[in-house]
Amino acid sequence: MPTNPPKPNAPAAPLKSTRHALLDILKREGPQEAKALAARLGITPMAIGLQLSALEEEKMVASRPEPPTPGRRGRPVHRWALTEAANRVFPDAHALLTVGLLDSLQEVYGEGGMQKLLDARTRHQREEYAREVPKLADLKGKVKALARLRDREGYMTEVKAAPGGGWLLIENHCPICTAAKTCRGFCQSEWQVFSGLMGPGAVVTREEHLLSGGRRCVYAIKPAAQREVKPKAKPGDGK
Repeated sequence: MPTNPPKPNAPAAPLKSTRHALLDILKREGPQEAKALAARLGITPMAIGLQLSALEEEKMVASRPEPPTPGRRGRPVHRWALTEAANRVFPDAHALLTVGLLDSLQEVYGEGGMQKLLDARTRHQREEYAREVPKLADLKGKVKALARLRDREGYMTEVKAAPGGGWLLIENHCPICTAAKTCRGFCQSEWQVFSGLMGPGAVVTREEHLLSGGRRCVYAIKPAAQREVKPKAKPGDGK
């Protein structure tokens, strides 16, 4: 990535490479003003605005106003910075470290030790989620609250109405995929947490599963009365 501003007559970078270059600048150099980013990348303020808006929708960047400077007039200066969610686009070795630790745990403590780890993770996750998913909310409110939590954790989550009623909790990304391949109990424990949060009046089934060849993970969450006789996937089918 060149550090000098491009020449005025230099052609603008293609859209995809501009996005990567933009993320790279923010990663390497920290928060930047939009006009400075536009100058660095050789594109118009409108073009950089579109790029930043798209990244903001993906929750990968955020605009933060600078503290006011005494004696300074005019509009406050806003700088764009990466969010934690943007970490997924950069190389990350901690996933391999996690897998190594899981393998070592199983070697030293056996299946019993691994199960204790999963039980502790499930308990902590259930307690953490329960603090933010309203127990008295209706089913839609619970699903929406759970989706916000998962999205914040990097699962790129969305909610859609399910055919025939209820809701689909869609996770387009799995930040623990590498670890889950080593220990599928992680996936099973998450289903248990989801089911417990929704309560006895709802049924949670998995419609798509990333580790079973799916493009993503999709959970159908429906009132118990709407439970299908032959669901597409059983709750404990491996995730």
